[in-house]
Amino acid sequence: MFIKDIFFPKFCLNCKKPGGYICLKCQKKLLYINFQKCFYCQKISLYNLTHYNCLKNFYIDQVGSVFYYNDFLKKIIKNIKYRFVKEALDELLKLINPLNISFLEFYKKISSDIFIQPIPLHKNKLKERGFNQACSISLYLNRLLNFPIIDFLERVKETKNQAQIEKRQERYLNTKGAFRLKKQIDNNLLKNKRIILVDDVITTGYTVNEAAKVLKKSGVLKVYCFTLAQ
Repeated sequence: MFIKDIFFPKFCLNCKKPGGYICLKCQKKLLYINFQKCFYCQKISLYNLTHYNCLKNFYIDQVGSVFYYNDFLKKIIKNIKYRFVKEALDELLKLINPLNISFLEFYKKISSDIFIQPIPLHKNKLKERGFNQACSISLYLNRLLNFPIIDFLERVKETKNQAQIEKRQERYLNTKGAFRLKKQIDNNLLKNKRIILVDDVITTGYTVNEAAKVLKKSGVLKVYCFTLAQ
């Protein structure tokens, strides 16, 4: 036990049991996604690849997520993002069993020339929060796959929290034009590359789709998406 745990004890974010943010009992409430499907039509698809017909309207070639976004995981994510409990994210990442996310094999099989790009926060949000949870998740993915992490995108639009917007059209407009390639990045660096976009949660997919659109228009061949939950 660390000294800070004496003065600032941790409690389970679900049942309030002392000792950690995700107690042993409540870990069982974290439900792995074990059904491989196309994110957009929700029909069976090996390695969660986007079906050809779905890809006509979207820019994401594959979406792989670890957990279902249930009530307990919502509590964890909200505490990470809005109460800045970064240690809860560290706990969550340590709990993931790599054997339960077999779709990661897909990334290893297709190419060794893949890069990991965290979904960036707006500079004001980053200053307020002090960290980008997508960067922490990217480091986790980097340790598993040994793909390099890049920082080619920036968020130029300070969007509202998507979870607080009910209408899909408003969610789409909220993220439209939110990203751009950093000015110092040459498009030749991206030509025919494969990139994994990383975020904490995917719901409608509008946020990552906007980022993917920027990347593909800059020459990226394939854009995949890895999230903790959907």
